Amino acid sequence: MIATTLCASAHGETLTLDQAIQRALAFAPTVASANAQSDLGDALVREARAPLYPSLSAGSEYMQAPGYSKTITNGGLSDALLNLNYTAYDFGRRSALVRAALYQSEADRYGVRAAQAQIIFDTTVAYYDLLRSQEIDRELDLNDARLRRYVTVIKALHNSGRSIANDVLKVQTASNNAGLSLSSAHHDVDHATAVLGSLIGQFNSSDIRVVDAGGLPAWPGDDLSRNPMLQAAQRTVASARAGVLAAERERYPTVRLALNAGWQGINPPRTFTHEAGASYDGLLSMPIFDGGLISAQIDEARARVAAAEAQLRQVELELRKQLTDAEPRYHQARDQLTLLTKAIPTAEDNFELTWARFLGGGNVTLLEVLDAFQQVEQMRLARPNETFATRQAAAQGAAVLGLEQ
Repeated sequence: MIATTLCASAHGETLTLDQAIQRALAFAPTVASANAQSDLGDALVREARAPLYPSLSAGSEYMQAPGYSKTITNGGLSDALLNLNYTAYDFGRRSALVRAALYQSEADRYGVRAAQAQIIFDTTVAYYDLLRSQEIDRELDLNDARLRRYVTVIKALHNSGRSIANDVLKVQTASNNAGLSLSSAHHDVDHATAVLGSLIGQFNSSDIRVVDAGGLPAWPGDDLSRNPMLQAAQRTVASARAGVLAAERERYPTVRLALNAGWQGINPPRTFTHEAGASYDGLLSMPIFDGGLISAQIDEARARVAAAEAQLRQVELELRKQLTDAEPRYHQARDQLTLLTKAIPTAEDNFELTWARFLGGGNVTLLEVLDAFQQVEQMRLARPNETFATRQAAAQGAAVLGLEQ
């Protein structure tokens, strides 16, 4: 079973962390959705800017109304006009709408970064988890092989009369437990492989191999200013405030200019032979009573500001909580790794000495030998777990701070 698994894995694909992240970013639909939202924001900015410029249109109309009085209809209408319209002054309403759209567009672009950061974090953690699972699988494989050899030794000692039957049962039980742990480790590798494969779009791959990422990362710090979610929330607040200014400017006068040129008359033949010309128009308008519409729009805009500010505080609070959670776990894991580096050689020496005394007929029981062996194995298995905990906490800290992994 072990040989089959290793053989299948040897033919599997080997990925680096950078390769896994690039594939996950290319595959993730959330990134595509965020990009689409960013494109929508850019289009809304262009839409908001359009009223700042004159509009030019052309139109033609022919109308006859024989059923109505000529005093009203003038006998008909024929025209072909080129129209130029321009809002000359509106006390900054259009500019406020453009700023609101710009800030929202920036928020959408930060949303793309936030989606990418989440995919990078998920992929990084899945990558490290697979690396840990494979390291534990290899260690348990070696552990299983060691205990099989010890079973052989104890059986030989029993046959020579230097060991009792109970010792054979004890070491055989320990070997069986190692086999169960190894089988569980194989399934953990399969699960971790499936999780990473689902992130990079390889759902049927069961033998992805990963390369050790090298040394342990340093703690990234505590500066939240680069976090894309926080920056997006800040831009949303700015957009909402610009929306309030635009709503308030609805109460102010608006100056509009219009110019048209072409043909306008009653009947088409004379219109297009004699009635060519131009006209211009200036309009100053100001709302006096609108049933409370503008006041309601201002209140709505102010409510959006309050909601955006509350969301900004909530985002910052959540980020602080995540950072506060990750940093102690990082330092704890680093401390554990430091202690394990010192403790493992001592435990190995203790086991070797206990095993040698048992084989030499010293006053040592097999139970003490197995206990010393289990202490060594627990420390060896703790090392990849603590390494994963260190990398996971550092990756979470980097994601919270908006840093590149």
